[in-house]
Amino acid sequence: MKTKQKTVFLRIMVVLILIISFFLPSIKSFLNQRMNSEFIEKVGKYVLSANIKIVQLNYRNNDGNISSTSVSAGASGVIIRKENNKYYALTAEHVIKELDNIDKTQIIILGYDDLDFKDYINNGGEYQGIINYYQQFPEATIEYSNDKYDLALISFIADEDYTVLSVADEIPKYGDIVASMSNPYGKRNIVTAGKVSSRKPRPFGDKAGEIQYPIIRHTSVLSEGSSGSALLNENMEIVGINLGGGENIFRKYIYGMAMPSDRILDFFEEWEH
Repeated sequence: MKTKQKTVFLRIMVVLILIISFFLPSIKSFLNQRMNSEFIEKVGKYVLSANIKIVQLNYRNNDGNISSTSVSAGASGVIIRKENNKYYALTAEHVIKELDNIDKTQIIILGYDDLDFKDYINNGGEYQGIINYYQQFPEATIEYSNDKYDLALISFIADEDYTVLSVADEIPKYGDIVASMSNPYGKRNIVTAGKVSSRKPRPFGDKAGEIQYPIIRHTSVLSEGSSGSALLNENMEIVGINLGGGENIFRKYIYGMAMPSDRILDFFEEWEH
């Protein structure tokens, strides 16, 4: 009898753990959004136009002729400098890296208020082909990239007036409130808030362990498409560039990973020298 009771108890505990694992991330995210609603509103009102979407147009050749094209799902970036009508933006290096089987790649920039092709069509836009649609937007130039930081600096020409954000001199500390603004797949200009959850930068890198990035963790919700987006402090300064996130067994987001601002400044120094 006691053995059966233990078995039932263990099964109940396993079910409870699974239920908690499934619902807890969503509950935490909801609470973070509610508790930081004023911060989220401030980001959306004052600096959201610094958020850009990065789309790759990939061309494959067949016997010297262009035979097929594909369009990436898109990723994120943030504007950090302007010179006349030339903008500079930060993103993750893995966002703009060319695939081995691609003969030519165009990096296309959509401003915060530019529509994705699907949204354009759904809003009654005239069909013109997905490649032709994206080619009307600015093409980016890679100014500098470094896989040591998983960061890239790109530039593009635009006449629109976008917000320019600065990089914070100090990295965020454990418990600091932060916000991410990004373009999760199928969505645009999403702002989420959370806290820095790591007490000090921790190594993160490739599976072979050849490159280890000293990143920070946070609880501002991310998802695919958020790579390269800005992590902001309450002064609207960039304290990190989001590189990815961690999930539980149910593929529920549990933390984000960002390259901290001190490493971003090191990246800038290497670019300028």
